[in-house]
Amino acid sequence: MENIKQIIVGQTIHGMVFKCFKCNLIHVEFKNLNFNFTAEQYKHFADYIKSLDGAQWESANRNSSYIRKIMIPIGYQNINMMFNSDELSEFKTLLSISQPDYTYKQYIKTNQLDFFVFLN
Repeated sequence: MENIKQIIVGQTIHGMVFKCFKCNLIHVEFKNLNFNFTAEQYKHFADYIKSLDGAQWESANRNSSYIRKIMIPIGYQNINMMFNSDELSEFKTLLSISQPDYTYKQYIKTNQLDFFVFLN
């Protein structure tokens, strides 16, 4: 039996969100981006991304030389995430898939087995 150390929360064609029980973080992979969050940080980040108006960003940056017109600052002066409208829409969908809420999690380890049991 394969060890369960993570659970996939959501997945799209270009991304995945999963919860790692070893480090207790939520990991977001989308195209060439990777983020690692606590549950609270993930909620704030997902809420921020889902609140963005892609059309407004595209309009504001319509004369930009960049191919992707939706530029989202991520807290560093020199770094932005860049999306086109389809990419932003998919990213919002990925972050809209809710995190599972397990009322009970039990780690079980024997000589032959090493896994988590989740009861809802």
